[in-house]
Amino acid sequence: MEQAQQVVGPAVLQRLLCYALYLLGLNRQTIGQVLGIPSETAKSIIKTINRDGLGALEDRRQQSAVLRPKDQPVTLREEGTNITVDLGIGDRVLQLNREDPLQVKTILLTMVNNGLLKKRQVAEVLQITPTYTAILACRLDERGAGSLLDQRQGQKHDFRVPLEVKAELVQQFALDVMTSGQTSGRAISAELKQRCDIFVPARTVRHHLARMGLGKIKKSLPQLVSAVKKTP
Repeated sequence: MEQAQQVVGPAVLQRLLCYALYLLGLNRQTIGQVLGIPSETAKSIIKTINRDGLGALEDRRQQSAVLRPKDQPVTLREEGTNITVDLGIGDRVLQLNREDPLQVKTILLTMVNNGLLKKRQVAEVLQITPTYTAILACRLDERGAGSLLDQRQGQKHDFRVPLEVKAELVQQFALDVMTSGQTSGRAISAELKQRCDIFVPARTVRHHLARMGLGKIKKSLPQLVSAVKKTP
């Protein structure tokens, strides 16, 4: 007993004996008498070990542990289009889809902010520098997940215009080609505002002109109209 106390400590030994006697069939009252503890204490020890396993034998307020497994570091690994976050607890892992960059950034940077991952680990996965990783982590902490959105993605909302507006845009383009030959995005945007009271940003105008290939008919359209006029 003295030797065991030196190895595991008196508190752990008491819990160990309590549970062993319980397994051998003694009731709580008898266990309490043998170990010199209240029967309710014996009941609590047995209940806790049945619920939490061997880790419950130790005093969890102590910094060092003999029986509890030491915390394993959180690791990252890439598997195809997935990023696996191994939490270091049994087989508990997080599967993140690389094709959802906002999800990946939000979760990994949140873990950086909580000390679960190092900036270097996340930087390698995100393919950015540790310095920029720290900047993004700070931005997430201060302004939320929306701050991680690619601003270039956000601009796509400007490109969504109704069919009626697209029709007016084409008509204004054709009008400008035939009258002045100038079809800049800024000019067409201003003309739509003046003629139709429609506001379409200049960059949106340029986007649709390019997407519909109208720039390719800028020179050929006047020539075609002129040829048609000359035809009897």
